[in-house]
Amino acid sequence: MSAVDALRTSIEKSQSKSAGPQPKDIYTVQQWEMAGAHATLLNALLNVYEKSASIPAKKAQAFVEYALQWVAALDYHHDWEEKVYYPLFAPKYNTEAIIAEHGMFQAGVDALKAYLVSCLPPQTPWGYGQVTGAQEQQTFDGSHLQTLVDAFVSELTLHLTQELSYLEPGALRNSGLTEAEVKHIAKVSDKHTKLMVMYILPSSAMRVLTGAILPPS
Repeated sequence: MSAVDALRTSIEKSQSKSAGPQPKDIYTVQQWEMAGAHATLLNALLNVYEKSASIPAKKAQAFVEYALQWVAALDYHHDWEEKVYYPLFAPKYNTEAIIAEHGMFQAGVDALKAYLVSCLPPQTPWGYGQVTGAQEQQTFDGSHLQTLVDAFVSELTLHLTQELSYLEPGALRNSGLTEAEVKHIAKVSDKHTKLMVMYILPSSAMRVLTGAILPPS
């Protein structure tokens, strides 16, 4: 399956689980919110992938910074899962397998990140508070970006799809987690998530991050 097909298939599955208004059932909300986050991340990566081969030189740096916003968002999302969200499910619901799946694609994401950073001038801000160091700037090559994404997209989309099955409302109920416990998980998680830089970005930057537009040169 091509990268584009894999992303579109995964987007459809995520959107089907996040359709409509927020559910009233707190167990269902966990899957609904995760699916919405996945749909955003997948749509943004699809946008990066499809646009990358036709970026004019004058827009290359803006595009690289845009792509790095996706990398930063994915890293933040998985850091939140590993350090905040899933530990709250213990000991009643074992989420070690979900977290372990991150290892399937992280090296590929890191390779993409390193390449994109190398395409920026020295001392350039990127992502969430990062700055490039002293380096020789590479010329951006969209086809190389696609090759790097091709190397991990199957594993990434598989994980993002499988994760939603772990969060099936019935599975959460059967774990023994009470409604009060799941509400506590949601409260702690929401507080942390709202610290994410994307929540305080201007609306124009948010549209870029979610794949709606490419910033003008």
